[in-house]
Amino acid sequence: MKKFLTAIVAVLAAVTMVFGMTACGQTPEQKLNSYIESETFQSQLDSMKSSVESMMDMDVRAEDNKLVYEITYKTQIDDSLLDATKEQLDSTFNAMSSTYEGIADTLKEELGIENPVVVLSILNADGTQITSLEFSATK
Repeated sequence: MKKFLTAIVAVLAAVTMVFGMTACGQTPEQKLNSYIESETFQSQLDSMKSSVESMMDMDVRAEDNKLVYEITYKTQIDDSLLDATKEQLDSTFNAMSSTYEGIADTLKEELGIENPVVVLSILNADGTQITSLEFSATK
């Protein structure tokens, strides 16, 4: 029995070392892409998308150490309203900064990404950027 347990511990240690070396060899962008492709993240993303699908499209991608949420309005916002819209969006998302900083903290803790950043990029229907906000890990 002792030999059996020793063998299991050795196999688990070897597997852990392989995963550890694999994760260490990955770039932050590769780690983020794996995170984005995970079933858990995709499920959460699908839920988020369905809650805003009548007004906005949403895409998520990795750029170096950044998890970028790109949100595009489906209806073009008139140029005369862009400044007020930007101000409202900035105010709303900055008021929720602890949520996005918490996501960045999770990326740092669970994926081992140094200086992770969560980016919210809001685009008008024509693809022009209305605003972009960045939130960094606090831990």
